[in-house]
Amino acid sequence: MTQKTFDKALLVIDIQENLVNPGSKIHIDTTNIDQFFKNVNHTIDLFENSGLPVLYITNEWSNFLMNWITGNVCKKGGKGVGPDPRLKRVNMELYRKSTKSAFVNQQLLKVLRGWKVSEIFVVGLFAEHCVKATVTDALKKDFNVTVITDALGSKNGKKLRRSLEYYRRNGVTLVPADLINSDKTRMTA
Repeated sequence: MTQKTFDKALLVIDIQENLVNPGSKIHIDTTNIDQFFKNVNHTIDLFENSGLPVLYITNEWSNFLMNWITGNVCKKGGKGVGPDPRLKRVNMELYRKSTKSAFVNQQLLKVLRGWKVSEIFVVGLFAEHCVKATVTDALKKDFNVTVITDALGSKNGKKLRRSLEYYRRNGVTLVPADLINSDKTRMTA
């Protein structure tokens, strides 16, 4: 049996119900939340329609102190910790982590390496924390990285701008969702 290979994959990082809920202790700036979900779901659609993998990552903590301080926003097994219902799901696989970088989950890296992925596209939360740590680790692991600039959530605009500047300085390709194209076989930025 032949193993499937893909040159690109999309990582959807921490778009969890509690983290987009303005009533929770830790959440993104929800000023443009509808446009954020439109951009994220558009990107997911492009990957799905191109036959490229979409991998969902969630942050789940079992550390009592961390959960207590944050009001259980990412408590493992807690209410609202799963993917937000507005997020398009093309599969039910979840790669769980308990620190900022998605690459702490060794299964995620194993899957990407097994598929021979060389470039990852990234959408998700928080641009200044988990997305930044994942992008940094991806670069260290020799992936080419493209960040979808208008499919990122952040605590505020200033933190988002600083994160985008960090990505730019570190050689990450930055592109808005509407400039990603699909010709059914290949994603281009």
